Amino acid sequence: MPKKKKKARPQASTLVHQTGSTAARDAVGVQHNYFPPPVGADARGAASLVADLPPVEAGFTGRASDLDRLKAALDPDRGDNAPVVVAAGMGGIGKTQLALASAHRAVRDKVFSRALFVDLRGYTTPVDAHRALQALLVSLGAEEGSIPEDAQARAGLYRATLQARADEGGGPVLVVADNASHPDQVDPLVPGPGGHRLLVTSRERLGALAARQVAVGTLADEEAFQVLVADLRLAASDDERIHDLQGLTSLAGACAGLPLALRIAAGQLKNAPDLEADELARTLTQGADRIAHFTDQRRELQAVFASSTARLPAGQKELLALLGTAPGPDISTTAAAALAGTDEREVLVRLRGLAASHLVTASRGRWSMHDLVAAYAATLAGPKPASRYARAQRRLLDHYTDRVTDAGQHLEALPGRPVPDTFTGQGQAWEWLDAERAVLINASHTAHRIGHARAAIVLPINLGYYLDRRRLFHDKITITRLALDTARRIGHRPNQAAAWTTLGGALRQVRRFEEAIDAHTRARDLYQQVGDAHGEAAAWGNLGLALRQVRRFDEAIGAHTRSRDLYQQVGDAHGEAAAWNNLGAALQEVRRFDEAIGAHTRSRDLYQQVGDAHGEAAAWNNLGAALREVRRFDEAIGAHTRARDLHHQAGDEHAAENAGAGVGMALGELERWAEAVHALERAVAFFGQVGDQHSRGHACYELGLVHHRSGSPGRAVPVLEEAVQLLASTNDPHRHDQAREALDKARTAGEAERDQEAS
Repeated sequence: MPKKKKKARPQASTLVHQTGSTAARDAVGVQHNYFPPPVGADARGAASLVADLPPVEAGFTGRASDLDRLKAALDPDRGDNAPVVVAAGMGGIGKTQLALASAHRAVRDKVFSRALFVDLRGYTTPVDAHRALQALLVSLGAEEGSIPEDAQARAGLYRATLQARADEGGGPVLVVADNASHPDQVDPLVPGPGGHRLLVTSRERLGALAARQVAVGTLADEEAFQVLVADLRLAASDDERIHDLQGLTSLAGACAGLPLALRIAAGQLKNAPDLEADELARTLTQGADRIAHFTDQRRELQAVFASSTARLPAGQKELLALLGTAPGPDISTTAAAALAGTDEREVLVRLRGLAASHLVTASRGRWSMHDLVAAYAATLAGPKPASRYARAQRRLLDHYTDRVTDAGQHLEALPGRPVPDTFTGQGQAWEWLDAERAVLINASHTAHRIGHARAAIVLPINLGYYLDRRRLFHDKITITRLALDTARRIGHRPNQAAAWTTLGGALRQVRRFEEAIDAHTRARDLYQQVGDAHGEAAAWGNLGLALRQVRRFDEAIGAHTRSRDLYQQVGDAHGEAAAWNNLGAALQEVRRFDEAIGAHTRSRDLYQQVGDAHGEAAAWNNLGAALREVRRFDEAIGAHTRARDLHHQAGDEHAAENAGAGVGMALGELERWAEAVHALERAVAFFGQVGDQHSRGHACYELGLVHHRSGSPGRAVPVLEEAVQLLASTNDPHRHDQAREALDKARTAGEAERDQEAS
């Protein structure tokens, strides 16, 4: 093997940084040697100096699991390891520092006798393999004049030199090839036998290489926080901002776990000692140009992303810009095709290309971007998107609107009714809505912001039933107000009425009853103005529900009666079933129980006739409540049980547990205490899990009554205390007063019980 010359090395070697097997190895990252290039040397693609393996950037922290994965992948003693390891990830993810940290550790632990580092500059001025090989060979001791020009011969000499080193006891060598952008830059650098390894970093997956892949992801929240702390402490250990837990946590969140963004943010803090972390976090998260704020005196995140996209084929670059206009955190392949105005097969090719460049991430048929990549992509169309981008965005919003409309028809379809063939059935419609939920809510906001009236109105209103069933009432209120605002702006009264109806239902569910009454009254009046008797019938029914909640029972009975009559006039048996059910509930409130039983029975029969099992379940449950009031407890248990089973079958677990609580109440009346407690405790636990504080408060009240009546006032007190608190906080003064009275009685009974035991 040629001996290494201790003389000024030729310019080709200036591509390589190295660390040796001598004592300097034990002080990795400290010693630096500079060898000036000879006069007249070709400087194309060359670095400006030669040194030992560059040190890891001060403040490097975290990445423990990634370091362990690289250690295992590079281990020469593992026979199943490939000689090439590719550490791939998006620009700014910290691949270089991770590779350097791994290389230093491997040399320190004597896994490798030596490490060489070459920057292939794949995203600026790429260095080809021919030049990289020359630099590596000179660093390994080859005479410049002995290095062949033929590419295959040069690669062969490189492998032979490494093998000779291993054969002579020199130990395996680790070569770190940083910033590769194409397999051709790397393939000739693959070492031969001898346990040598090539560690490549790239923004691409470089799937053409026979290599072990190690994906480099973002930092966890705690690791991101520690990067900021370490960087600030390095500059000034007495910097008070180091102890600003909330501010630094917000700033770490603004950087979304991207190491380069974290370093830039830390640099900005160091440059401005008066700048607080939370103030910087707001700057880095607000505004359409947020990506432009990630810059310091040395680094610019936008430039890093720009260098990644510059190499993309035109179709991929165009798709990335289009994705920047798309609402929501991710997108399906089908929606991406609608956005791009092409078929799924073509868009899938482009998406996979972007994924290979770590600009998008694939997960179960959906595609997402890192938060900061998305912010960069959003700038590609410009501050005022060109017409083609605006058309694409509207095309996507129309796609979502059409799909939501079709899904809603499936969810609310009665047996035998025709439904769109977009979905195979209700199950697939539910799955699609669940997968797209966050996107659809964001799309409603986007449609309102850009003035796309159809999507801004139809999308929120047709999402109403789904959001109700998923109990996402606050989301429903927010986007329905957007629909109402748009309908008012364009002066469309039928859509205003529909929006008021949808909004009123959501307000009622969050127990804002006066607002709900106003909304349903407005809807009723608008439907009357446009002559829509069917819409008016629905508005009367909804108004009656809100009136009942504020104990205006006579008005509620009148509203439900009017709703029933209108549904009968227009021949809508399904709507009539709902009106009968609502009327029965209002009749119960004024203790007209026999009439209520008749109304709920009529409702149940109509629901059965039209094939609405979910509506039938609601009628059974209300019938059970009325039967309890007339002490027909066995029949009530049967009715509530039937309601619970039907709700389970329909996938409405909330309603099923509500019916289960009804079973518990009826069991308590029959003094079947253990069964009653079990049913009500289950309801209390369920409503707590789903965050329904009012239903939990009501179930606690009923459970407390059962405990007290069964002779356990001590067990009744804590659940009744919770009931009082929850019912007070959820705007139910009537039930709150009942719970307070029950609590006082339980406390008195408990004290008497304790006095008796003491005596």
